[in-house]
Amino acid sequence: MMKFSYGLVFILALAACSNPTKEAPAGTYYDLKSYIEQQISQLKSQQPTVLKQAGFGDEKEQQKTKDIDWSRELDLFLQADINKQAYQASYLKNRPDSLTYEYTLKPGEKLPVQVLRIELDSVTHQPRLVKATLRTRNSLYESERNVWLESENGAVKHYHMEGFQQLAWLDQKRFLIDGQIGEY
Repeated sequence: MMKFSYGLVFILALAACSNPTKEAPAGTYYDLKSYIEQQISQLKSQQPTVLKQAGFGDEKEQQKTKDIDWSRELDLFLQADINKQAYQASYLKNRPDSLTYEYTLKPGEKLPVQVLRIELDSVTHQPRLVKATLRTRNSLYESERNVWLESENGAVKHYHMEGFQQLAWLDQKRFLIDGQIGEY
């Protein structure tokens, strides 16, 4: 269990390493950061029960808990925000319908967010589904994180993060975090 905890801390520490950049002018891309920050604030104040599954490598555990650091738990969704000045011209934009935003990294660009898709609820116009793929690769380290969250009436109900990390001299380690928010 201790090995699992250190592994999870290692993943979260690596996930938190990102270069701060300036915000883009309003409207460049969907403002995912504000939505996630609002959700973090609500979840901190509500302290809901979460049925959470977490795994690192071959070890997995499941628990019901109210003790969650929401800023850390949803950090990968903040990292999926592409509304940064340095990213302004780096993504292809697609609007398959009036409720869906799709952003795909342009060929030749080297940014962590590869794909971001946001589907809005037709009534609340808040995200009902957010999906992203983040990838980091250099000579020492490689990681891929696939994340998604589902919301109902503007509030997060289910979130999921899975992927792998690999240091050049070590085997690939897979991870999984899945949380269902509700009354259990």
